[in-house]
Amino acid sequence: MKKTDKISYRQKTPVELQKSLLDLKKQLVETKAKHLSGNQKDTSVFRKIKHEIAFISTILTQNDHQ
Repeated sequence: MKKTDKISYRQKTPVELQKSLLDLKKQLVETKAKHLSGNQKDTSVFRKIKHEIAFISTILTQNDHQ
């Protein structure tokens, strides 16, 4: 994830972050389905999506505690 992506995530509202989180989770499921059907060869995508999901979850948690 690029530094600019991290900055843009921090500037979003919690509602926008929730939507991004939902979209990423859907994307992860779709990518897993592609991998199981043999259409997805690059498995590093899983790690990247999971990393983004964790980052957004962390931002949401930090915003709740402030």
